Amino acid sequence: MKKFRFHLLLTALIALLSACGSDSDSPDKILPLPVPASLVSEGDEASLTFTWEAVPDAKCYAYRFNEGDEVYTNETSVRFDGLTPSTQYSFKVKAVSGDLGRWSDSDWASATATTGEQPVPPFVITLGEVTFYSAEVTVTPADPSMTYFCNILPRTEFDAFPSEEKLIEAQIAQIAQTAETNGMNFGEFCQAMGLLISGTQTFVTAEELAGDTEYVEYVFGLDYSGNATTGLVSTTFRTAKEPTVKPSTMTFTLEVTDLTDVSARLKVTPSTDDEDYFCFFVLRENLDVMGEDAVIAACIDDLNEHISSSDYATVVAEQCHRGAYTLSYAEFEPNTEYVGFAFGVGQHGLRAAATTRLFTTEPFMMKDQEGGEDPIRIEVVEWGIEHAQIKFIPTAEATPYRCELTKLSDFAGLSDEEILARDMEKLWNDYADYYSMMLLYESFTMTRYMPLDPDTDYIVYAYGLSDAEFKATSKLCKKVLRTPAADASASGALRSRLLGR
Repeated sequence: MKKFRFHLLLTALIALLSACGSDSDSPDKILPLPVPASLVSEGDEASLTFTWEAVPDAKCYAYRFNEGDEVYTNETSVRFDGLTPSTQYSFKVKAVSGDLGRWSDSDWASATATTGEQPVPPFVITLGEVTFYSAEVTVTPADPSMTYFCNILPRTEFDAFPSEEKLIEAQIAQIAQTAETNGMNFGEFCQAMGLLISGTQTFVTAEELAGDTEYVEYVFGLDYSGNATTGLVSTTFRTAKEPTVKPSTMTFTLEVTDLTDVSARLKVTPSTDDEDYFCFFVLRENLDVMGEDAVIAACIDDLNEHISSSDYATVVAEQCHRGAYTLSYAEFEPNTEYVGFAFGVGQHGLRAAATTRLFTTEPFMMKDQEGGEDPIRIEVVEWGIEHAQIKFIPTAEATPYRCELTKLSDFAGLSDEEILARDMEKLWNDYADYYSMMLLYESFTMTRYMPLDPDTDYIVYAYGLSDAEFKATSKLCKKVLRTPAADASASGALRSRLLGR
């Protein structure tokens, strides 16, 4: 799928290109006159009229009808009467030079026409999906070998031209002027910028159309010498209305559960299952200082930053939720107050916007630093395909320690003791005497940067390992986690702002 922009507005962009010089043709060289352009026919059951555009510096025109004798005329059209109904006839015309010292006759322009048959248009324009900011257009030329130019203009600008011929002239003049500014001839510039196309092509406009606005897509044949070879064909369409976010009546029931010193769960139950919402935690102190509107603004700004390099639907599907959802997080500070929150999200143009006020939980206090039954606590900070963070909290008896995350299938059917033994064997084979450099001595949050496989079981494990001798100092501590089909996560920058880090 190709993209194109408004070609009439190219000057400012193209002026940034490095000028490319080219040797001009010798003024003494005799050049052929341009081929008569826009050769078309019309008629009825017994007559045909062929018309073409005037060629500068032509003395007259020579034509041959149905391979007959060469005939000369000073006009730019010729009519033939008394023809046989439903019969195909051929016609060709060329420009005749009046100064053979400067110009030679042009090449022939050819056409065929059938009496009583409607003429075949040089192009067929087919519209595909039209949104509030873009349109898909397919152009099919009658002659696949011809080169052509296509563009799009607001209907008001298109109608400002007195005729289609004047629009073609203005477009060609614009390209020629910009080519000259950049030190190129017409053909060089068109080739450098890819302005001329051949064959059937499908285009999608750049994201710069206005919503609820009428536009005209137009196309005409154009060669690399700057000559129009067909008349203009156009189609009109209107973009959809730009989406505007509407306030929602959605409400939320929020509950904080499973509190420890570093982890908690936020259970979110919206009043409707068909609207998007965003949820997370915020340090109570930050909420008091920022205020609810600023918390919403921080989250919306983060969503829109992602949307700027992707699109609304993709980002909202990854970062927001619909229906009941339980958010788990495990990187809080002990003995600290936090608040859980949620608010609705909708589309406003190409961006995201809030659809509800901020709904919050009562402030909750994280517990004091605590231990656990295992010598190494494993807390899931985030778990997703693109976002996986696991926190390891060792006790003194399991320090230093080693930790790892891998597919459960790597240890299929093995006991905890066998998993520990196999991991130590691999560690020794891969790192030998400097394995101790990989050991950890404090709490550590592992971040997985490579995407995980969806719908797959993984095992995250850790065990104490001596740095004095190659010997395990604790049992294997582990969790088995399955990746979801879709991913969702608040970004690191947003977490830092809300949670005060």
